[in-house]
Amino acid sequence: MLEFIAVGFKADRFKTLMSSLGIIIGVMAIVVMLSVGQGLYSGVSSQFSAFDLDMVRVMPGTFSFSMNSPQSRIAEEPAKFTDKDTKALENIVGIKNVAPETSANVIISFRDKNSTASVTGVDPKKEDDLKDKVALGRFLTDSDYKSIVIGSGVSEGLFRMKVTPGNKIRLYYQDHYVDFKVVGVIQEQQQTSFGGPGNSPNTQMYITHRAMKELLGRDNYYYGTFLVTVEDPAQTADVVERIKTDLKRYHKNEAYDATTARDMLSSLLSVLSMIQIALAGIGAISLVVGGIGIANVMMLTVKERIREIGVLKALGATMRDIRIQYLLEAGVLGLVSSIIGITLGVLISLAIGTLGSLPSAITPASIALGLLFGVLTTTIAGVYPANRAARLDPIEALRAE
Repeated sequence: MLEFIAVGFKADRFKTLMSSLGIIIGVMAIVVMLSVGQGLYSGVSSQFSAFDLDMVRVMPGTFSFSMNSPQSRIAEEPAKFTDKDTKALENIVGIKNVAPETSANVIISFRDKNSTASVTGVDPKKEDDLKDKVALGRFLTDSDYKSIVIGSGVSEGLFRMKVTPGNKIRLYYQDHYVDFKVVGVIQEQQQTSFGGPGNSPNTQMYITHRAMKELLGRDNYYYGTFLVTVEDPAQTADVVERIKTDLKRYHKNEAYDATTARDMLSSLLSVLSMIQIALAGIGAISLVVGGIGIANVMMLTVKERIREIGVLKALGATMRDIRIQYLLEAGVLGLVSSIIGITLGVLISLAIGTLGSLPSAITPASIALGLLFGVLTTTIAGVYPANRAARLDPIEALRAE
């Protein structure tokens, strides 16, 4: 029977190739799209591993990372955070530390060369994590006024000469500028893809809030965000609700929100899961089209090989034998086509990851799924032609020309 199948394939190689092309493309699409989807999923998870998922970020305005939360809300003026909000947060049960921060994009000048970076005003005694990351020099103290701590990217990547502790730099914000003395350099940190290159942790700089107020040139100075550390990570959700409730006393008609990186991660992973399913669905559509093509070609094959079927029946082949023969032919064609499609899919996925700078992850599950769908589609496509061939009358088949 296998010899008969081989003869059927060799009889018209071009027709066999064209009928299997749809399956090859479909399986290839499934492998590539599942690999890219899984790569995005894994990439997002690894990016968030650099964050403290239980750190609560309190910000002006309204933010929502929940898929089920209402998106349309009454527009309110963003809240203006001051020291009274810091004290209010520190008095909430379950909160360990409250670090107010204010950030701005600035132009940095060093030895007549200019570049851009981000500067953040901080309260030095509240930034223990940053203190532990200082590689050269020291971190800021409460008494520092025009001192600055810079990231490794500012120290080594923005200018032709390395910026080290003791150097003087000038920061420009709109029409204001302030000269600072570098007192420390933060060690190189993991680069994440969120927020774009301008928000790289290695191009961040830190000054005191007093210096930040002068640099911004504003009479009223407000905090841009609060980084809140909770005492018990298991109680993070309860602390978030307490924050939202307590701040209403000071911001009744102003918008603010408290979120965690875990909220954003959960929402993104949910979206990526749906994208994975959608991408696989697109590949499955290609497989269905390929299956229809194979069914059509096999129907033509039945007509072209009527005399052969008649001879087999005259020699004693049963309807079951003929049916199994055509289903095996469809299955073998699907298996070979799937293997070719998987090979091409793996190569394209690797090329996307290398040349396209897009994350891709080739998993055994995606390969197995591509193989299963390919073989299953062609086998199902061969059911009707197989039944048609099995029902042929041997006498009429032998009379056919």
